[in-house]
Amino acid sequence: MFDLQLMYHECGAETRDDYSRSIANDNGLPIACVRKISDRLDEREDFGALVMLCETRRG
Repeated sequence: MFDLQLMYHECGAETRDDYSRSIANDNGLPIACVRKISDRLDEREDFGALVMLCETRRG
């Protein structure tokens, strides 16, 4: 079973939005950019594809 809420908590976030803010902050991206990317992805991709795409857009 893939418990997303547990995964967010393990990363120090309460919600998907908190997690997105953390990814934005870690990569120096506007939160709107990260939200736009995450809206196109399934929530299960937050810990893989979302991180990878944000890292490639960094700085």
